[in-house]
Amino acid sequence: MKSPFTDGNVTKHFKYETYTFRNEKYTVKRFYYQCVDTGRTFSNAEVDDKVMADLYAQYRERHGIPSPSDLKSLREKYGLSSHIMSKIAGIGINQYGLYENGEMPTLSIGLRLASLFDRTSLLKSIENARGKLGKDYTRVKDLVESGFEPVSYSFEKVYYGDYEEIMPFAFPSIAMTMKNSRWATYGKKQL
Repeated sequence: MKSPFTDGNVTKHFKYETYTFRNEKYTVKRFYYQCVDTGRTFSNAEVDDKVMADLYAQYRERHGIPSPSDLKSLREKYGLSSHIMSKIAGIGINQYGLYENGEMPTLSIGLRLASLFDRTSLLKSIENARGKLGKDYTRVKDLVESGFEPVSYSFEKVYYGDYEEIMPFAFPSIAMTMKNSRWATYGKKQL
């Protein structure tokens, strides 16, 4: 990086700063650059984004608000679209998408989103959204009640030894068919 003042060299430093976010104080490690020639300090968008990410992370941790990646993981765990998940959460589709992409929800919405990670609360939210879910209601409810991810991953990566432990419990209706076809082509897993 070059100095925007002299096009010369810069050094990177940091200091701890306290910021107020939603009427609460947070201490963040802030990096900045110093021009070697003039001694003037400056930052850039990357540094500023890091400060905001750290600030958001502290706020989420303090209040138990799920991260964007957690929201996406929960949705993908059950094979749900963001549109379906927004209906379950009682949030508009565009707003839900913003939360999955990093926008910070209000505290009340953040806590509502956090409650979806509890299966009982998630099932209650699905029941409350029954009218909005329409024909998807039964499928979504069954996926969550079963507690298992939908069959959308590659079976080829699973060994026959795992079949005996997982398949009959997770997917009893297809267990025997699978055992006699694709599963039989894979060797026992060495424990």
